[in-house]
Amino acid sequence: YCKEIFKVLKAHDVRYFFYIGGNDSSDTVRIVNEQAQLAEYEFRAIHIPKTIDNDLVLSDHTPGYGSAARFVASAFAGVNLDNRALPGVYIGVVMGRHAGFLTAASALGQKYPDDGPHLIYMPERPFSRDSFLKDVKKAYDHYGRCIVAVSEGIVDEEGKPMISKLTKNVERDAHGNVQLSGTGMLGDLLCDLVRDKLKIKRVRSDTFGYLQRSFLGCVSDVDQREAREVGERAAHYALWYNLDGSISIQRTGYYSVNYQLEKLSDVARKTRHMPDNFINAEGNNVTDDFRYYLRPLLGSGYPVSHRLRAPKVSKVLRTED
Repeated sequence: YCKEIFKVLKAHDVRYFFYIGGNDSSDTVRIVNEQAQLAEYEFRAIHIPKTIDNDLVLSDHTPGYGSAARFVASAFAGVNLDNRALPGVYIGVVMGRHAGFLTAASALGQKYPDDGPHLIYMPERPFSRDSFLKDVKKAYDHYGRCIVAVSEGIVDEEGKPMISKLTKNVERDAHGNVQLSGTGMLGDLLCDLVRDKLKIKRVRSDTFGYLQRSFLGCVSDVDQREAREVGERAAHYALWYNLDGSISIQRTGYYSVNYQLEKLSDVARKTRHMPDNFINAEGNNVTDDFRYYLRPLLGSGYPVSHRLRAPKVSKVLRTED
C-alpha cells in the first residue's frame, strides 16, 4: 500500500509528506520516501511521532502518551476509592502489546501508602500464574483488598502471550497476531484464576479500551503543547532545511525538552521497552525513577483525592455474638 500512497501523491504533484503515528507509521514514511528516491521525484517525507504506547526509540516520550497516561492514572485513582469502600480484588487490563509504559502509568494513581494499584505487571517481565497468585494473596492479606494493573501483552517465560496460555479460544488479527484489544477475555480469565485458587468472592475486572486513547476530558496540557511543537518542527525541517526524517523529543531538564531529527531507518519498526530502572526487582511494580519520569508528562491540574483526618471515636455499642 506504500507504493499506492506514493502513486497518488505523485499524481497530485505532492512534494511534502507528513505522516503522524507510531512504529508502523514511521516505516510507512520510510518506504514512501524510498519510492520517491527510486523515481527520482523531488520529495520530502517527515514522520511526526504520536503513540500512546510511548514505544518509539530515540525519544524520551511520544505525543499522545502523556494524555493517555493521565487517563489511566486518574482511572486507577478512582478505582482505588471504590475498592476501599467495597474491598475485594480488582484487575484493570491496559493497552500495551510489547511495552508497559501505559500500564505503568497506573502507579501515578497512588497517593497514600495503602493505595492501589498494589501490583503492576508489564510485558517486559515474564508473567507467572503462581507468582501472580502469591502476589495477590500477599497484598490481599496485608491490605484487605488488592488492585492490579496488567498490560494486555503480558507473556510467559517463552515469550508467548498469556491470553493464549490461559485459554485455547483466542482471536487473531489480519496479521496473525493474537488479538489483545477489543476483548475482556484476559481480565475475565485472571479473575477466574483468583476466585478458583484463592477463594476470594469479590473479584472484578475492566478492560481499558478506546477511551484510554481518545478521552477528550483528560488531556495533558504538556502533551497538547508538545504535539503541536513536533508538527511545527516537522514543517521546519522539510521546508527550511529540505530534510527527511523522524522527529524525536529529548528531555533536557525537569522539565524541559528539545527536538531533533532522526534518520527514518533508525526509528522505523523498532520498539522501545521500559528500561530496567523503571521496574522493581520482583517485576510486579514500578520504581520511583519511573514516577519521576512520568509526573511532568501528566500536565498541570492533575486531580488528587483526599482523606478525612478526623480522629476515630472509640466504640460505645458492641454487638455480642
